[in-house]
Amino acid sequence: MDIQDVFPENPLMLSVKYLGTNQTPFTVPWAKGRVQLCTGFNTGRELDDDLFVNRTAFQDIEETILRYRECQITSIKDESGSSIATSSENSSFCISASVGSSFLGASGRGSYEKSIRDTRNTSSISVTANHSSGQIEFIQMPQLNLDAVRLLTTSNDPINKFRQMYGDFYVAGYRVGAVNGTTVSGELANKSFFEAKRAEIDLVAISKSIDEASASTSDSGGLCVAAFDSLTGFHSSFIARTYQDSIEAGNVISANKERAMTIAARAADVLEEVFMGRDQSACACISQDAVGQLWDRGLVTGLMLAPFTTLREYQSVLLRRSRTD
Repeated sequence: MDIQDVFPENPLMLSVKYLGTNQTPFTVPWAKGRVQLCTGFNTGRELDDDLFVNRTAFQDIEETILRYRECQITSIKDESGSSIATSSENSSFCISASVGSSFLGASGRGSYEKSIRDTRNTSSISVTANHSSGQIEFIQMPQLNLDAVRLLTTSNDPINKFRQMYGDFYVAGYRVGAVNGTTVSGELANKSFFEAKRAEIDLVAISKSIDEASASTSDSGGLCVAAFDSLTGFHSSFIARTYQDSIEAGNVISANKERAMTIAARAADVLEEVFMGRDQSACACISQDAVGQLWDRGLVTGLMLAPFTTLREYQSVLLRRSRTD
């Protein structure tokens, strides 16, 4: 299999297999349980299988010093259109869409993005907030363990055997931040918002549009409302068809939009609690316990994956072998 075999039909929807063949570091959105640093990842496996490998090629991981590197970036977007789910600007969604629920699962974030995929061909409006606070990474990479070195040294097919045993990528760090999204889609969204040429989620406008149309809306009509917030664990997904539904939709949309507008401040408050006033500046050391708290508080939003082939030790072992063969 070469790069032509796995090149995606839509270049904006990068597949995991393509990234693996290209040996390009990438970040996947994450909303499941904890994943230990240095966990192996096999891009060659089928998506129905577990892409993570239940063994590690590294040693002394728990003793390795970590650092928190601050990088404050906040993006809040109002979007409208018939294909929000395939927006070229939403690279996180593109990767998660290409692997189904492999990385997001049944979490609020996973359910939210599934709702977007399920309604991707309908007219939609959305407010999406992505806040990056920084990332967790190694100050110095741990060494490969003896079994991994032995495999690279003695196997008759070291690269492929290593991949089968440990994967071709490993978890090199965590993306720290918060994600929030609200999407309204369906027939009424098209009539109410696009004819008015506006993409804002407005409580009054939404309530009014549903009120006017609810009496004649069939079971297949209505507004599909989906919303989630990673910091609070909030998630809601339903179809608004009646007046009562419109009240609930308005409340959900208004409250979650407020969460989106304050996402950076809320993430900063949680970080302050976790760090307990300690230095959060660039390259500040962080304990394993503090990393665990970031997981518990919903601040780990992505896994940073790096190919083994970029490791200096991996390259050195293969180079020494080539010189002796």
